[in-house]
Amino acid sequence: MKLSLNWLSDFVDFSEKNPHKIAEALTLSVAEVEEVEEQGALLKNCVVGKVVKIEKHPDADKLSLCDVKTDRGVVRVVCGGTNLREGMCVAFAHVGACIKTEDGELFELKKVKIRGEESSGMICASVELELADRFPATSEQGDRPVIDLGDSDEGVGTPLKDYLGLDDVIFHIDNHAITHRADLFSQVGFARECVALGLGKWKKNPEIKNMKSGSGSGLFKFINDAPKKMPRYCACFLEIDGIGETPDWMKKKLEAVGWRSLNLPIDITNYVATEIGVPLHSFDVDDIKGDVHMREAKKGEKIVTLDEAERELPAGALVLSDDEGIFDLLGIMGGLRSSTKESTRRIYLHSASLDSVSIRRTILATGHRTDAATIYEKGVPHIVTEQGFYRALELFLELVPGAKLVSEIESCGDNGKPEAIELPIEKVSQRLGQEISKKEAVNALGGLDFDVKSKKSVLSVTPPLHRLNDIKQPADLIEEIARIIGFSVFEEEIPEADVTLPARDDRLNVMRDVLKEVGFYETVQFAFAGEGLLKKAGNQTRKLREIENPLGGDIKYMRPSLIPRLLDYASENIRLVDEELKIFEVGHVFEGEGEHQSFALIISSVSDGGVRNTPFLRLKSVIKEICEAVGLEVGFKNDKKPASSAHPGRAVKVIISGKDVGTLTELHPAIGKNFDLAGRTAVCEINLEEVLSESSAEKIYEELPEFPSITYDSTVTVGDEVEATSLISKAGKSHEFLQNVALVDLFEKDGKRQLTFRCTYNAGDRTLTEEEVKPIHEKVEAGLGQTS
Repeated sequence: MKLSLNWLSDFVDFSEKNPHKIAEALTLSVAEVEEVEEQGALLKNCVVGKVVKIEKHPDADKLSLCDVKTDRGVVRVVCGGTNLREGMCVAFAHVGACIKTEDGELFELKKVKIRGEESSGMICASVELELADRFPATSEQGDRPVIDLGDSDEGVGTPLKDYLGLDDVIFHIDNHAITHRADLFSQVGFARECVALGLGKWKKNPEIKNMKSGSGSGLFKFINDAPKKMPRYCACFLEIDGIGETPDWMKKKLEAVGWRSLNLPIDITNYVATEIGVPLHSFDVDDIKGDVHMREAKKGEKIVTLDEAERELPAGALVLSDDEGIFDLLGIMGGLRSSTKESTRRIYLHSASLDSVSIRRTILATGHRTDAATIYEKGVPHIVTEQGFYRALELFLELVPGAKLVSEIESCGDNGKPEAIELPIEKVSQRLGQEISKKEAVNALGGLDFDVKSKKSVLSVTPPLHRLNDIKQPADLIEEIARIIGFSVFEEEIPEADVTLPARDDRLNVMRDVLKEVGFYETVQFAFAGEGLLKKAGNQTRKLREIENPLGGDIKYMRPSLIPRLLDYASENIRLVDEELKIFEVGHVFEGEGEHQSFALIISSVSDGGVRNTPFLRLKSVIKEICEAVGLEVGFKNDKKPASSAHPGRAVKVIISGKDVGTLTELHPAIGKNFDLAGRTAVCEINLEEVLSESSAEKIYEELPEFPSITYDSTVTVGDEVEATSLISKAGKSHEFLQNVALVDLFEKDGKRQLTFRCTYNAGDRTLTEEEVKPIHEKVEAGLGQTS
């Protein structure tokens, strides 16, 4: 958004004359001023020149030699302008002036020779002096036009800045800083802030009084089919003798903030939109057929807008339509059919407050954003809608030839009713961290047009009508007080806080590292599950936590287990591995109102690799490895009542420190079939919070044996009911020389299992002989069972 200091000065008698200090004050208390633009900054050493003679350049077909009359006499220059003619006035830059190149870089003019001819200055194009908005190039001027100031002798030799009246200062405001302040999208809004900040005093009261209504009925009936989408509007009918000519003072102000003058009725509406802050529109009554309906568009309806583009509208776009269809896209852009033009003699003037959400949705759906839409999507206050209408009506009656009001003023809705907000002074000081007196608070709010009534230590504050959208509670008032008083008056205080890092348990990261080293991949799945997936995975949990607003049926519940999503992932990725898929996940699971962090692992084989390589035993070994890595001793106990998703003969409970912390099972073949897992699949899920609540055993390092050990392997044949751990426990107590018994191989055939144990012997103080160890090992073998 652009602010004109001259325009602001129509309302404010500034005591602060330095525009950069004004910009600094606005930045600190209202909105960021991104740039302070001094008009005509590039026009130093530039004057109005008159071309008195043109000759062809002797050595260049596209260049001319021009004699230009200036304040320094007649100067000869070389020029390539395609619209040059003798007698025309031009923008002339003397040697020493700075102009812009096509790349946007500045360079200083010097006396040069161009193709052998001396050139002392330059006849400038609009882009070279940053005047393209004021002097847009046209196709009739050729491909290299210069600024054409006409053929009059008036002003020749005058500094170009003075000739063009470029004496304004433009503040470029960051729109993001005022997103919540629709009242600030106007010159009046910022004038009010300047007065509140003490930068000046009111010169002219910005309040716009209602005008006396005309007589007679409208030329058509206006019907509001969606009153909630247009809660406030004002309208009337005008007759004019002609559209007239926009006065120079209005053109100058519009051009200063980026508008291009089109015709007087349009310029008036643009002027009011900029000054008051409500975009409004004037329609050619003769182009409207039948009654006018304000309604929501149906999906697929179309309109040709003022830019001559046909646009397809989304459902819910706010439009005006008559018997011939839609002729205005409300809040965004008017229609081409009903626009004012030279032939217009009857005008329908219309100002409205519109639903900001509908406007924003239409912007997104059409991809068409305009200055009007940017304001409307913020929510134009109802009082501003009324003020803008009467200001526009005042300008029409004052400036447009023969303009007269030929109907009653139609007004619908009201401007709202503000409610008083109770604000304890003590609360202001507490929130701001500094003592704020009642007088300071009253002055700050009063300067912003708030109605403040004092009740001992409490202020009763009523916001003005133009602030109903953003002032809702005491915190809003405290913010207003702070920014008007000025943040610089608050004492700087460095915040203090304890920066000691909380205790961290790195054991989970150690577990992750071990799993990655043995070929596992970690996955991150959705924390939601559907009934279909849970049923497919054989989940028996009945205390499911249902989501109130699920995006779909397949994510209706919070997951009661990590296993279903891991199985779903395995079914999609098993075909990508050669032998087996190894994955794990860490995440929260939910059952009823409770939740905890869970750790789940899966090994799924592509084919049956024999009992020795069964995923169940391999995963059991992995669990022991990760627990040993973090100093936890893990055990396993047969699960006599396994879940229905588990193989009935291959299910154990995971025991740590005597506590049941999870289960390890081989997946039931029927469940594996549900997920297209042809080979065996082992799954384990443990309560990670229970595991990490146990203290890890302290690592005690022992010296390596000084003397060599003797090892023997023994194979025993046992039935399915015999547990290897019981044999190891029994054999381990056989003799003091027996240091370790470990299961190293497994073979299964015809219902029998062959277990191979490795027994390690060491005396500690000497080297054992085979004669000493052999009889001891025979007793150990007897403890293990019958050898084969």
